Amino acid sequence: MISFMSNPLRLALSALTISLLLAQSALAQPFTVRAKSAILGDVDSGAILFEQNADEVAAPASLTKVMTLYILYEAITNGDLTLDSTMMVSKKAWKMKGSKTFVKVGDRVRVEDLIRGIAVQSGNDASIVVAEHIAGSEAGFADLMNAKAMQLGMSQSHFANASGFPAPNHYTTARDMLKLSSAFVANFPDLERYSQLKEFTYAGITQRNRNKLLWRDPTITGLKTGHTDSAGYCLIATNEKDGQRLASVIMGAESSRVREEEALRLLQYGNRTFETLRLFEAGQPVRSLRVWKGAEQTVNGVIRDSVVVTIPRKQRGSLEVGLRYDDPIVAPVPQYAQLGSLVVKLGSESVVERPVVAATAVEEGGLVTQLLDAVRLQLGW
Repeated sequence: MISFMSNPLRLALSALTISLLLAQSALAQPFTVRAKSAILGDVDSGAILFEQNADEVAAPASLTKVMTLYILYEAITNGDLTLDSTMMVSKKAWKMKGSKTFVKVGDRVRVEDLIRGIAVQSGNDASIVVAEHIAGSEAGFADLMNAKAMQLGMSQSHFANASGFPAPNHYTTARDMLKLSSAFVANFPDLERYSQLKEFTYAGITQRNRNKLLWRDPTITGLKTGHTDSAGYCLIATNEKDGQRLASVIMGAESSRVREEEALRLLQYGNRTFETLRLFEAGQPVRSLRVWKGAEQTVNGVIRDSVVVTIPRKQRGSLEVGLRYDDPIVAPVPQYAQLGSLVVKLGSESVVERPVVAATAVEEGGLVTQLLDAVRLQLGW
């Protein structure tokens, strides 16, 4: 047993004392990726499982469209738009070069078709239609993109347009793209399906999804390809296998074949080497704790945020889960007052620490209860 803290704090081992080792940091970098930069992460735990030049600034090409879809999906989730809403195609959108959905100037296009056009066909024209409708102009939409990037912690990114068309002040990093794609997968599970479509027909023109991993591996769930001369070949590839959701980012590969092979290698490495454990869900009781001088003798301590860890499959034996809390807990106890912390430890190191709060309020007890508990506390009963 590991002693987390000395008195007056007490440690109560959880029923979920799992002997598993969270030791990614102890693993050597297993291989080199054939790309300028790359990263692999677990969507749910946030664990970084592999990285190579992950903070190197680079052009994102059409990986940009993940942010465009993110803002569009937020508008749908918030009720500002529906899949059946329509958007007008401007002359600017119609004339846009590069990959196209082939929307026609003056037409009103359904949001769902624009989503497919962006997610499957990587339509630059469809991206501008969305940007102009939501923000009035592509420049205004870029402001929204940068504000969202800041909110998501993408500190090394700046967006100048909605499509990823090359621009001097349009840049990101593999790490920032991982943050974006992880939030995308976590926040829009019902809309992620559009990135899994293998083809889409619009205006009588059928185009296939450029993410060929969709044909190679049934666990692949998306997400987006990209390519320009300056960016090279890029790919955000996500998968879900055995309850584990991973995201890999490849930037600056020399060909579409290489980006696919390296993204798949990262995902398979993650699936093979690591597993994801959901120790506690948000709101789940951790333990019933004694309350002194209260109208109730106990209160449930619950976790406000989910506790998810990623562990190496071959190293099990050092992970312990415990509750560290102040003793005694004396009424009144407000609802959601912090009672202590759930601590996940690996050896002598704290891996995860999450607040444990009171599920309900506990008011002060009557005079007799308070007097009796005061005596008990004094005598150490």
